Amino acid sequence: MDIFDRSHLQDLLEARAQPCVSIFLPTHRAGREVQQDPIRLKNLLREAEKRLAELGIRSANDITGSAHDLVSDSYFWRHQGDGLALFLSPDLHRQYRLPASFEELVVVADHFHLKPLLPVMSSTEHFYVLGLSQKYVKLFRGGRFSVGEVQLEGVPASLADALRFDDREASLQSHGGRTTAIFHGQGLGKDDPKDDIKRYFHQIDAGLHEILRGERSPLVLAGVDYLLPLYREITEYPNVVPGGVIGSPEHVSVSQLHAEAWKLVAPQFSQRRSDAKARYLSVADTPHGSSDIKRVIRAAHQGRVESRVVAVGEHLWGKWDPQTDAIQMVDESRAGTRDLLDAAAAQAWMHGGSVFAVPPGEVPGDGKLAAVLRF
Repeated sequence: MDIFDRSHLQDLLEARAQPCVSIFLPTHRAGREVQQDPIRLKNLLREAEKRLAELGIRSANDITGSAHDLVSDSYFWRHQGDGLALFLSPDLHRQYRLPASFEELVVVADHFHLKPLLPVMSSTEHFYVLGLSQKYVKLFRGGRFSVGEVQLEGVPASLADALRFDDREASLQSHGGRTTAIFHGQGLGKDDPKDDIKRYFHQIDAGLHEILRGERSPLVLAGVDYLLPLYREITEYPNVVPGGVIGSPEHVSVSQLHAEAWKLVAPQFSQRRSDAKARYLSVADTPHGSSDIKRVIRAAHQGRVESRVVAVGEHLWGKWDPQTDAIQMVDESRAGTRDLLDAAAAQAWMHGGSVFAVPPGEVPGDGKLAAVLRF
C-alpha cells in the first residue's frame, strides 16, 4: 500500500510535459483475481497506446514502457491495495497502490485525470491503524472496505531492536563516535520497563511522523490495553482515535483488524459529513457559500476553500487557465478540456481544504458541488 499525500498531488498538478496518461483499475489482495490484474493492466496500456497513436504519438513506449515492466512483476502484484493508479507522461512515471477500488479507466489528455482519487483525497474516506506490541510494529492504511499494510522505514521492529539501537548509540557516544545519543537507555531490564517501552515508542513515533507528515486522518491504535496509554502519552500525531483495538495485533487477522477499527472511525466520518453539509447550508445565502463552479475553482486556486462537498461520478467539462484565471464551460469532454470538478477538488485539497466525496443526491443544495469559503 502506498501513501498519497499533498506532495504527490502537487507533482501531478505541476506536470508540464504532454501527453499525460492516467490509468485506474481495481486490484485484489488474494484469490484467483490476482492473476487477472496484470492482464487487465496490459489491456489498459494497449488502449492508452491506441489513443496516443491517434494523437500522432509514435513513441508511445517512451511513456508507457515503465508500466509494461509492472505487468511481469509478480512481487508487485502480491502486494496490492484495492486499486492501482498510474500516471505516465514523457518525464513523469508514478504508480500508487491505494485503498480505493477504482473502475477501469484510461484518460489521455494534456493533464492528469485526478477525479477517481477523490475518495483518497477526502479526509472522511481513510484512516490508519498502528499495531503495537513489544515484538511487533505495523502500520495499515484503509477505507470503508479494507486496510492494507504501509511499508515502515526507520522504525524498530521490536522493543529489543529499539534498545539495541540505544545501546549502540550510547557506546558510540562514550567512545567519541557521536556527541549525543537519541535516547540514553542502558538495555533491556536495567531501567523501569515503562521507560524502555516509552523509548521504543518514541522511535516508532519519530518514524511515523516522517511517513504521515501533514496528515490529519484518524489513527487507531491496536495493542494490549496497558501499551496504548503509553503510546498516547508520547505521540505527536494530532488525531489519535479514543479507545483502540484491544488485544495482541500479531494474532488478529487483517480483516478483523479493519472491522474493529472501522467501528471506531465510522461515527467520526459520519459526523464530519453531516457537519460539512450543515456548515454549507448555514452560509449558502452569504458570500461564504457557493455552488458556482467558476467561483469555487478560483477560490480553491487562491486557497480560500474551507470545505467542499462534491458529487462522485458527476462531471463539469471546461477549460481553465491558472495563469490568467480564465474559465470556459463546454457541454462535453473534448481535446484541451478537463473536468472542472476534478480541478476544483484537487486545488482545494492542495491548499489545505477538506474535500467530502458523496453520492450525487447528497450534495447540499441539490447541485454538483457545494463549497464553504474562508473569505
